[in-house]
Amino acid sequence: MNSIFDRVLEIAKEYGKNMAVIDYVIGTGMTAVRLSSGNVGVAHLLREELPPGCTLFDELFETPCPLYEFLKLGNVHHPITVSLALAAANAVLNSRLKEQDYSELDIFEILNLKRSDTVGFIGDFKPLTSKLRGKVEKLMIFERHASEDYLPDWAAPWKLRECSAVIITGTAFMNRTIDTILNSVNTDRVVVFGPSTPLVPEVYPEVVKAIGGAKIMDPELTMKVASRAGGTKNLYRLKAAKKVTLILK
Repeated sequence: MNSIFDRVLEIAKEYGKNMAVIDYVIGTGMTAVRLSSGNVGVAHLLREELPPGCTLFDELFETPCPLYEFLKLGNVHHPITVSLALAAANAVLNSRLKEQDYSELDIFEILNLKRSDTVGFIGDFKPLTSKLRGKVEKLMIFERHASEDYLPDWAAPWKLRECSAVIITGTAFMNRTIDTILNSVNTDRVVVFGPSTPLVPEVYPEVVKAIGGAKIMDPELTMKVASRAGGTKNLYRLKAAKKVTLILK
């Protein structure tokens, strides 16, 4: 069976069959892709996993490029190509949202977290993990890079089973761990969120309660932010994008 990431690309290919990628930006924290439809999508860039050197590719990815061809970059296991493919998919999928499809509820409200909860957090999204510290029974943060504050990502398959609520950042799509993580949870209080998150409900299993991502409000400004080493905070602060949440059940 295809992975969630693969299904996202397949659905984007179907919805965007007559579209082309006309421009893209590779920033220091995220990528942004513009389509012939005018829509723009973004995705996180795992810059700490980039190989050393001043030239990462012998040949640049030329545009304009048919969307179906550009999405094939997702099959190349490189931080930049995966990020570009996901950004292109998000440009198609997230732009299809209508106002009645989403809310702006906070993920903590959706999960209804209590003092007695053990919360698993995949990826240390500090603005949120800092809010949780001391407010729940236990907070487990899983990260690929070692630290005394983190559990290693390879511990997730068994430690997640101890969690009564799980919060997954969209970067789990980037390193292709999203399927393993979702197969490891032992609760239906699960949310996937972040600007990289594809807002396409049909790819997520039943354990996922809600998904949250970024709806691009100003495509031109979004491209500018990405090109100037901007990140999620810049997108939202400048109102180039807004946080949206889809309740799945």
